[in-house]
Amino acid sequence: MATSGTNTWRPNIEEITVEAYERCQFNPQNLTQRDAVSARFSMNLMFSEWSVRGVNYWTVDQQIQTLTQGTIEYALPAGTLDVVSMVLRRSGTDIVMDRISLKDYNELPVKTTQARPTQFWFDRQYIPSVYLWQAPENSTDQIVYWRVVQVEDITAANQDTDVPYRWTEALCAGLAYRLSVKKKPERTADLKIMAEEAFSYAASDERERATLRITPASVI
Repeated sequence: MATSGTNTWRPNIEEITVEAYERCQFNPQNLTQRDAVSARFSMNLMFSEWSVRGVNYWTVDQQIQTLTQGTIEYALPAGTLDVVSMVLRRSGTDIVMDRISLKDYNELPVKTTQARPTQFWFDRQYIPSVYLWQAPENSTDQIVYWRVVQVEDITAANQDTDVPYRWTEALCAGLAYRLSVKKKPERTADLKIMAEEAFSYAASDERERATLRITPASVI
């Protein structure tokens, strides 16, 4: 039997919406424009909820910011939800920086002392930023950081999602559960179980597969 020879299947928002409503046992032919808008809103809410469940590695990217001598605050790009790692790059060498809390940063007695920055505080405002300590001592160093990025908004039925193939089932199951709350509450309990299971499978696949190295302890 011949196979398709392709691996480009990717349902768009309309197809995902129809699938989700069908799982609610709601006839897609009866959907209104308002139902479609409601589904897109639920999908965006779901992405927001996913963002606080842990790091999904498809939403992580690297950014580089050149520092300015004496400047301690740097605005981060729009859509930045968190900073998972940061290094100071000086003359081609990366030096790990430690993340500190607001309390720790606030209690630093002098925040404008200029030296090589060794710590940062991530200010999680609507427009996020990082505060460095110590203040940069030159305008040639760079901070290189990996940030968690907000999943792109869903705004139209003919769009694709900013979600990889391996998360498609979690997306459909999660949306079906949320729509059942609005349309088919008698299906909500079952669909919630399916949604949590699909999310769990997808999230477990997101774990980094780094090599585990064990060094035997010396025997005395």
